[in-house]
Amino acid sequence: MKSLIKKQILLTGVFCALVFVVKAQSTPIHPYEGATHNYVVNGLTSGTNFLFYVSAHENGSEVLDDGAVFEFDFLDSHEGVVPEGESTASLPVLWNNGASQYIYYLWIELSNPGGCATRRGLKILPQPNRFDLLSENIPVDNTESCPAISKADGFNPMADEYSAGTSTVKFKVRREGGNRAWSFEPIALVEPDWNVDVAVVSIVAVNAGVIDADESNIYTVLATDDEVIVTVAVRNFEGTEQIVSMKVKNQQEENTMLSDSNHENDNVQHHITVMPVIMELEEI
Repeated sequence: MKSLIKKQILLTGVFCALVFVVKAQSTPIHPYEGATHNYVVNGLTSGTNFLFYVSAHENGSEVLDDGAVFEFDFLDSHEGVVPEGESTASLPVLWNNGASQYIYYLWIELSNPGGCATRRGLKILPQPNRFDLLSENIPVDNTESCPAISKADGFNPMADEYSAGTSTVKFKVRREGGNRAWSFEPIALVEPDWNVDVAVVSIVAVNAGVIDADESNIYTVLATDDEVIVTVAVRNFEGTEQIVSMKVKNQQEENTMLSDSNHENDNVQHHITVMPVIMELEEI
């Protein structure tokens, strides 16, 4: 029984320590919706049975089933035995959308095989996820432009093989509700979709400068940058209005691993108006 009393005292310190290990923003006792936190108890004795569970009340009543409650998920087994030679028990918990509407109590119950038991609880108050990435025109109301017809854009009206050149469109991807490094995948599309010559040519931030993609086409932005400029190139075609879209995917805040809280502003469009058709310039 003494060993369990010692464990109960130790659990108090462990749960308190968890609050300070993770930096402010999403913490184990104030997790953001969409964040995963690993709840760990140290200093246990090998062979001790453990059981994690969540209740709706401070006295431990109304145990909530993570399979039936949508606001949180256990990402590993919530019960087991501390393995030989080890001294920890842990449970990763994903806090889903809607969790901020409730107060939860996370418990760990310890018991010796065939012996006595003790438990310890942690009050958890989830908070709404404010992390959001927005795709925007520059400025926001600049939703239409003419096709580029400068030499720098490949437009050459004197060429034997007439080329309508390329237009570049600049978009802004902007972060709200966060202060850590963040990442995303830019998707550039154009309508009509038979124009396959559309691509992201650069992504630039004020502090980080030019940012390169990783092998999965993910761009990671420094915590000190709230926005980046995404330049998209699209081939001009005469007599055709083109709609260029910039969409962000796989957006995530580093450390907290928060996903985007609002997907309605992930996509923005810019219209490139019709370039007049010129057949051939010849003597009549």
